[in-house]
Amino acid sequence: MTMSDPTTPASVRIGRRTLLRTASAGAAAVALGAAASPTFAQSATPVASPSDDHGHDHDHDLSHEAGSTVWLAVADPVARQLHVTSLDGTLLQTLEGVTVQTHAGFLPLANGQLLFVDEGARELVGIEVHGDHVHTHSASLPGTTVSHLAVDSDHSHYAAVGTDDEDAPIVLVDLKTWEATPVALPEAGEVGLMLTHDLLFHRNDVTNQVEAYAIADVLAGTVEPLSTVAIGPFGHGEAITRDGSTLFSATDDGIDVLAWDGDALTHLTTYGWDASSRTGGRGYFQRLSFDESHIVSYTANREAAETAWETWTNDLWLATIATDEVTRTELGTGYVFRFALTPGAALFARIGGDGDAALIVDLAPGSPTFGTVKTDLAIPAMTTGPKAGEDIYATNQYRSVAATPDGALGFVTQGGDGQIVVIDLERGELSATITVPSPLDGGGYLAVFGTADAFTDSIGR
Repeated sequence: MTMSDPTTPASVRIGRRTLLRTASAGAAAVALGAAASPTFAQSATPVASPSDDHGHDHDHDLSHEAGSTVWLAVADPVARQLHVTSLDGTLLQTLEGVTVQTHAGFLPLANGQLLFVDEGARELVGIEVHGDHVHTHSASLPGTTVSHLAVDSDHSHYAAVGTDDEDAPIVLVDLKTWEATPVALPEAGEVGLMLTHDLLFHRNDVTNQVEAYAIADVLAGTVEPLSTVAIGPFGHGEAITRDGSTLFSATDDGIDVLAWDGDALTHLTTYGWDASSRTGGRGYFQRLSFDESHIVSYTANREAAETAWETWTNDLWLATIATDEVTRTELGTGYVFRFALTPGAALFARIGGDGDAALIVDLAPGSPTFGTVKTDLAIPAMTTGPKAGEDIYATNQYRSVAATPDGALGFVTQGGDGQIVVIDLERGELSATITVPSPLDGGGYLAVFGTADAFTDSIGR
């Protein structure tokens, strides 16, 4: 059985209703008045023609130092557009005909690039800002549905893209030349991917194991794994330490912790989903904290009907790696999607039956309130968002989140309204509203990129 991402909006994924369920209790929504916060609309800044700047330049040197400007990528897969704005909402450029695959997600690189999969063009794409325009690079991908994206630990050599093609479920793309090499690994269902400079770690859902391959071997056509280790069933959601010594894979059993000692994979322990006297549900997304001391995730229990989505429960899930201690903390009832991470906080968006909220979790090392929700901030309702008592998937309007790597600002989309709420994460206050030139049906998707500190993970999120 191949499991699909249970929380990707139906507009960008087939068969959304087939799996789990989840979400949150909402605080009353508030309107962002003009007096309270400015609205950033489209800028009059000249926009370069997509026909000129959406071309592909495979010879450009990607090793240049990124500039000091941080950018916000705003994907609208339904409209087949990708907007790039400054953090104050000034529109730099809109790339037309781009369908960002949100299951594979965005992946910022330390060289200022942002990687993603263009589902319509069947390409891995890298974008970077040059002056007043967005420059793109691309590599063609085989297969039909891309599911996962990862880069090597040096975030400069290879990207690995997982597809559902039985003959080439993984494609390795050289980030210097943008040459794509299909790797004929055995059929693996919905693969999970993790890389180091030399190794490709591959979660195989058919055999319920993680496999280690030498990148040099698979590029040369050798597909015999160096080592394998068994994990729990229905894997979905990976993380890996920067040195590649410890791997984490989410399954029905919990998060399996694996070690790579240079020669072999071993299973260290499993962090169960149940903790702090709270049970039910499981997690599908996880991130390592910036100091790699904790695994950050959340559990979602969607056993109730889709018309009772406002009763679905969600918990913050934290594992302390040094002690193997696991805690769960309520995030409220309703619908919760993926989260954004900073060095000192996690940002969740919760769609609730009585209003929506942005939840800021304290993750500052040494903080006395570490692991607690320090801010439950009401945010404006989506005009055509889900209604209590109605099928949550009927309107297909959700939210996406992102945050700046310095922890200053958070961003939450308003599905269907073409707007993004900006949050001052330190103050826990609504700061502004960004308006983009498309509705963001389905919630769209967000990422911050452009500088070395924007690279915080080696797996697409």
